[in-house]
Amino acid sequence: MKIRSVLAILKKDILDGTKNYHIVLMVLTPIILSLLFSKLLTQGQSSEGNMPEFGFISSPQQPLIEMLLDKGMKNKIQFYQDRDSLEAALLDGKVKFGVILPEIISENSAPDKLKKTVILIYPPSIPEFAADALKNSIESMFREQLHIPVPPLPFQLKMEPLASNSGSGGGMSDNIFPMLILMAIGAIGFLALPMSIVEEREKGTLNAIFLTPITPAEFIVGKSLFSFILIGITIVLILTLNGKWNDNSHYLFLVSMTGALMTIFAGLIIANFAQSQGSVNSVGTILFLIFQMIPTLQYAGDAIAKLAPFVPSTYIFSGIKKTLFFDISKISINFDLTMVFCFTLVLYLIAYFVYKLKKADK
Repeated sequence: MKIRSVLAILKKDILDGTKNYHIVLMVLTPIILSLLFSKLLTQGQSSEGNMPEFGFISSPQQPLIEMLLDKGMKNKIQFYQDRDSLEAALLDGKVKFGVILPEIISENSAPDKLKKTVILIYPPSIPEFAADALKNSIESMFREQLHIPVPPLPFQLKMEPLASNSGSGGGMSDNIFPMLILMAIGAIGFLALPMSIVEEREKGTLNAIFLTPITPAEFIVGKSLFSFILIGITIVLILTLNGKWNDNSHYLFLVSMTGALMTIFAGLIIANFAQSQGSVNSVGTILFLIFQMIPTLQYAGDAIAKLAPFVPSTYIFSGIKKTLFFDISKISINFDLTMVFCFTLVLYLIAYFVYKLKKADK
């Protein structure tokens, strides 16, 4: 083997790679995103540290709260006036758990007064063993603050899942499973569909399609149909193999498939402007990473939280999460569904006019 020949090929690839913006984008994208999110998360360190972990409904004169505040937990506690506002904060991720202290509890409270009840509200998607561990941690915290080393406590601690449905309580985190469905939607819409269209263009079959009397709407529907079915089958398999079907599954499909149409229309737009499969891979990967990461990191820092409302996947993620783990009769998905529909409609109109112009050029 001639080393000189190998080095010559390496030199050629390096020169070609530096001139090919697709390769440059593919290399720079993870680097830039790592720096960006590292910066955002670093800026969010103070806000993350200050973000309340517990939401309390309590009397202002509650001695237990005063003791917790004196122990330096001021930045870990947020107060709410009623249960509805507390549950809304839990749902939005502003607090991790809710605690309702309806009566005065202090070191002098008699332990036999078991009519007093402290209610701990927790996300319904966490498994039973995690809820028990949480209960034990709360009891330990109360014992430390009230200086009660052994049972009984001067109250009953009641655990209640937040607006849970009958299908929740599995072993997966409430963020992981919606993220997997979101991944299927984004990967097929942003990457698989446009790459197949560009491949057709490279073969010359796409131009032949536009020479027929086909309308832009017919082309969009025809090209979207396979990807739409593929996403639907993928979601069905995910739910079936993991036993995640529940009474809200039809709502889950409504949110997911509306979001699927949005990514498909975005993929059609990408395919129109992309010159090759390499450019599709570069642009699609960037959009896919943003689509995937923003919703899951929206509570990691103020900067990402401000950006999240402008990213459509935020509402898809929220809608999927609600339909998987919450009781839809108590928690509405109307806002999420409306926002996803609006983004989908805008992208369809853009795709329609783009391919209408393309048809006119032929």
